[in-house]
Amino acid sequence: MSNKLIKKRFKQFSKWSALAIFLFIIVFLHMKFGKQARDSFFLFSGGLGMFVYGMSMMSISLQVIAGNSLKTIISTLTKNNFFAMLTGIVITAIIQSSSATTVMVVGFVNAGLMSLKQAIGIILGANVGTTVTAQLIAFKLTDIAWPILAIGSALVFMAKRKNNKAIGETLVGFALLFLGMKFMGEPLLEYKEHEVFKQIFISFSENRFLGVLAGLLVTLFVQSSSATVGLTMSLIGSGAFGSDPFVALMSAIPIIMGDNIGTCITAILASIGTNTNARRAALAHLSLNMCGTILVLPFLDRYCKLIALTSNDLMRQVANAHTVFNVVIVCIFLPLIEQLKKLILFIIPISENEEIHLSNLDKRFLQAPPIALDQAESHLKIVADVVKNKINIILAVLRQKPTNNDEIIEEYARFEEYSKQRKQIGKDLNQFLIYLAQKELSDEMSREVTRLIYINKDLEILAAQLSKFMGVLFEQAEKNIMISESGKEELNICLTRLSEIFTALISFKNLTDNQSADISLMINTQNLLISEARNSLVSRIRSSEHSPYESIILLDSLRSMDSLLSSMRYTFDHLFYKF
Repeated sequence: MSNKLIKKRFKQFSKWSALAIFLFIIVFLHMKFGKQARDSFFLFSGGLGMFVYGMSMMSISLQVIAGNSLKTIISTLTKNNFFAMLTGIVITAIIQSSSATTVMVVGFVNAGLMSLKQAIGIILGANVGTTVTAQLIAFKLTDIAWPILAIGSALVFMAKRKNNKAIGETLVGFALLFLGMKFMGEPLLEYKEHEVFKQIFISFSENRFLGVLAGLLVTLFVQSSSATVGLTMSLIGSGAFGSDPFVALMSAIPIIMGDNIGTCITAILASIGTNTNARRAALAHLSLNMCGTILVLPFLDRYCKLIALTSNDLMRQVANAHTVFNVVIVCIFLPLIEQLKKLILFIIPISENEEIHLSNLDKRFLQAPPIALDQAESHLKIVADVVKNKINIILAVLRQKPTNNDEIIEEYARFEEYSKQRKQIGKDLNQFLIYLAQKELSDEMSREVTRLIYINKDLEILAAQLSKFMGVLFEQAEKNIMISESGKEELNICLTRLSEIFTALISFKNLTDNQSADISLMINTQNLLISEARNSLVSRIRSSEHSPYESIILLDSLRSMDSLLSSMRYTFDHLFYKF
């Protein structure tokens, strides 16, 4: 079974299972307790949906607002474990999603851009960064949620720039988060005294492993650790865990621990189909959170007493428990990253034939568009280098002696290998850029993605024209047609100048006005050079200096030169055109 199919079926199973449980609860409540109980559950589930949707909207919009700053943060990574951990905290605090951060980390490790040691440091930081959400929820800003929703909605409808629209969507998501908490809490107040309801949550305090399991399963279904934390805070705030604050905390904290384990499913799914090192990163994420739970759970009584001292508000205590738990994990494992790495390598050892992932393009980067854009630019340079290699092969052919037709045939085989590489890489890049263009992007990023799509197409056209050019030379070699030294020299001069123009173009960005003016002059000068070469060739053909076959080859070659120059002119325009 393919990796994509495994992911697809798991997601389908999760959705259908959630729907089946939802329908079962509705039928059960209606038959057992009547219409009022059913309607209260509708209100609760609607509030939960509003909360999850608000969280998702806020996370996506914050990534748009963060823009290229994410790339700057990633670039600060060093081999220092502490800075890697800080990077994880900052990224997750910015985008409000530990899942997006860990998926990004798996993608980087899979692409060979990050070591396993760096990945562990970032994952530790991501666990702390995600606790910011719980701290925000604990402020109970329900009273100002409606004004925030109104302001955010107005920005969404009125804003013309994507960045301003993203700010509006962030405010809407923030408001929905608190309104969802309110709607979740209201029906819970009706049930908190119900015997069945009380027994369920009493069992969590008596058997802490049940609480861990409940947190794990809820997070698996809703695919959001923040949603599970928010639900737990809503339950404890409404008194669902009982009137005794300490017992309530004893029931709630194991759910938070289970939630930390459940959130690892995103990284595990992201690691399917990756190289061995990326799977190790996903295992490191799971191991950290499981070890943290195993270490703290036996001392739950003392831990709850410590958390109770941090605040008088139960919801704030849950938020603090979430933060302190992850900070404790960081304090324990940050000095032990090297040992944890050895443990992971023991579980998934290095094999003799361990795969090397050459491509730095991975769809997991789409979770963070600024990073995805950076990788697309790097990948585009790989495509450009392949096209450059094709130009170099043709130049090598033109510089050979007229009698070396066998070597031309050998060079053609190497040329074809580059053609296959360019087609595959270019196709993958084009699909990646289309997926990226469909994401919520800032205006600047949207323009840059459009620019890269055009340039990738330009490179495809250039590669096709080079293939035609090489095909002409190959046909000449196969038919054993000799080209005079003067004819080859003329083509060599023209293509050398085209190669220089292409080399200047493939920096793709950050060209100064002076550099762009120089390239424009080079293009215009080359146009005159090709025209002169064409006129000179026509004169020589008229004076019978070339055979008919040689004349056709030289004319076709100059026409290919002209087409290459036109394509490079389009590439130049796309580099500086304001989309």
